Amino acid sequence: MILSGVFAITGLAIFTHVGTQSIGHLLFLCAAFLWACYTVSIRRARLDALHAVAIAAVSSMLLYLPIYIVFLEDDLLDAPLGDLVFQGFYQGVLTMIVSLFLYGRAVSLLGASNAAAFGALGPAMAALFAIPILGEFPTPTDWAGIVVITAGVYLASGAPLPKRKAG
Repeated sequence: MILSGVFAITGLAIFTHVGTQSIGHLLFLCAAFLWACYTVSIRRARLDALHAVAIAAVSSMLLYLPIYIVFLEDDLLDAPLGDLVFQGFYQGVLTMIVSLFLYGRAVSLLGASNAAAFGALGPAMAALFAIPILGEFPTPTDWAGIVVITAGVYLASGAPLPKRKAG
């Protein structure tokens, strides 16, 4: 259900575009695969949320920092210090530490598959946030996709189904 809802929202555009959009779609799929690996790994290793964040943060820094230093843009050092501090706080603390901690906690409380199911709400939430932020309203197909994704996440999370009355 979740996959069919995603296809309803994205349509065939995910497969028909060539060029930079195709690279973006491929990178998105790779990111989804790596996120799934992260989810399974922290559950299998029985790591608590804080340890999982520490491992992810340090390994990301060790992998990314040398690449960043080699390809560092000269403009970065000219940026206002306030902007650099804000980006460091937003991406380093809120995005990396807080979000990964909360996700790791959800995995430990709900289990890997239940916590991961909520990640599927991303396309539906993006479509809904596009209304107030971009003034873009979902098409009827998009609305159907949002409903199907939400129902799929509800079912995947193990939530109870309504009982039928004997009649």
